Amino acid sequence: MDFQIKCVDLDKSSYFRDCRRIKSIGILAQGGGTNKYTPAQIYDRIKGGEKFFVSNNNQRVYLIEVKRGETKYVRTEPNDTENDNLLKQDSC
Repeated sequence: MDFQIKCVDLDKSSYFRDCRRIKSIGILAQGGGTNKYTPAQIYDRIKGGEKFFVSNNNQRVYLIEVKRGETKYVRTEPNDTENDNLLKQDSC
């Protein structure tokens, strides 16, 4: 099963401008509503074989796990910039 990202919460005081500034990620819950997870939790779930995506122009853009030093986070496949599709999601 693939999970759709509904929203993200950003740390607006972070000096990072890429996906490392994400504090939490909201996933559409079965039966409605939103479940929120940390980027590290989503990272571990992707490593475990689950798939997460954002919708961009009616196409699925999948997340990948990334680790810089000890920091686990996620981003969309093609980029890790201020314009990452994950950063463009609505705020939770």
